Amino acid sequence: MTADPAVETDRELVGIVAVADNGVIGKDGDMPWHIPEDLQHFKAVTMDHPVIMGRVTYEGIVDTLGEPLPGRTTIVLTSRDLETPANAVVAHGIEAAIATAETAADERHGGTDRLFVAGGATVYEQFLPELDRVIVTEVHAEPDGDARLPDWNRESFRAVSRDEHDEFTFVEYVRRE
Repeated sequence: MTADPAVETDRELVGIVAVADNGVIGKDGDMPWHIPEDLQHFKAVTMDHPVIMGRVTYEGIVDTLGEPLPGRTTIVLTSRDLETPANAVVAHGIEAAIATAETAADERHGGTDRLFVAGGATVYEQFLPELDRVIVTEVHAEPDGDARLPDWNRESFRAVSRDEHDEFTFVEYVRRE
C-alpha cells in the first residue's frame, strides 16, 4: 500500500530505472547508453503489466520501437492530449494514472499485482515517495545528460537483491515497514 490516500492502491507500485553513477537517466529523450542486458531485464520484469511513464519517455520509446511497449499497457502521464494506439492511454494526473493502470491490470493483464513506473525524471519525482519497490540498473558510467533521477530516501528502502556485472548492477529495493 502507498502512503498517500490520494494514490492508494492494493497493488505493489514499482519504480524501474536505469541510472548512471552521476545520476543521469536520460539525454534528449533517450538513454545515453546502450546495454542490451538492461533492455532485456526491463522487458522481462514489466511484460504483462501496466507501465506508467511521462510523455517524453513514451515518445522516445515510440520513436525507437515504432510503437508503445508491446505486451504492456502504457499509461502516459501528461497534461497534453495525445492520440495513442489501443495499448496506450493518456492520464492527466497521478490519481488518474494509477486508476487507469489498475483498470488495465484487471482488464488486460489478468489481475496482475504490480503497477510499474518507468520515468522520466518528473514522473519519478512525483512517484518516488509512493513506491513500494524500486528496481534499479546502476550504470557504471558518468555520461552527459539532461535528465537526472531525483533524490530519493534510500534509508526508507532495503536492498533485497544485487546482481553485479562489469558495466552495470541490477539492484532491487523494497520499502522498509
